[in-house]
Amino acid sequence: MATKTLNPPAPVAVDDRWAKLRSHKRIISRVKFKIEWEEAGKKQQANAVTVDVSHSGCMAIVGAPLPMHQKVRLIHADTGRQADAQVVWRDHEAWDVGLELERPDASFWGLQF
Repeated sequence: MATKTLNPPAPVAVDDRWAKLRSHKRIISRVKFKIEWEEAGKKQQANAVTVDVSHSGCMAIVGAPLPMHQKVRLIHADTGRQADAQVVWRDHEAWDVGLELERPDASFWGLQF
């Protein structure tokens, strides 16, 4: 009996589909920042770096295992600017997170979109 397999979708088609689902354009960029949050009534802090950024947030590698929906404050390492955000995605690796800014602001990252 012969088995028929389907060809996987072209990578471009998958990228196009994801681009249409995103609310803002993403830029691959490494922006260093600190991330702060409250845990058990105590202020916690960790270093982080973005993988990519958009008007509404970023994907980042964070030096702490943040839970989903955790409210955090981002502090830009170069400018000192601060922005409130929330963890909206976590990879199976605890360090990879998606952060959504509470008030989207493309200028927070200091990049041209």
